This record gives sequence, structure tokens and C-alpha cells, in this order.
Amino acid sequence: MRTVVIGASSGLGRCIGIGLAKRGARVALLARRRARLEDAAKEAGRESLAIECDITDEASCRS
Repeated sequence: MRTVVIGASSGLGRCIGIGLAKRGARVALLARRRARLEDAAKEAGRESLAIECDITDEASCRS
């Protein structure tokens, strides 16, 4: 399974992203805060991908 989780640097987004990864999903974790996002990706494991972006800003998502 492949999933995209927004708001993955904290709260429910972080818990959902890490939980899915620990259950075998490949997870793309999206959030604005790079340091917290990288911490979540490390906890999620090697099948996770950390992407820093603000989903309310189209230009941020394209880069």
C-alpha cells in the first residue's frame, strides 16, 4: 500500500503516518516543519519519504 499523509510532523498526522509505515505501507509524509518531519520519517522507517511543503501554497507543492 502507498499512502500520502499531510500534517505528518505532529499530532494525528504523525501518528497515522508512523502507524501505517509500521504496518508495512510506503508512506509519503508531508508537512511544513522540516526538523519535526525528518524525526517522524526516521521513526516511520526506511519505507517513508519526508516532503517539506505547505499544501495551501501550490508553488510549495510543485517544488
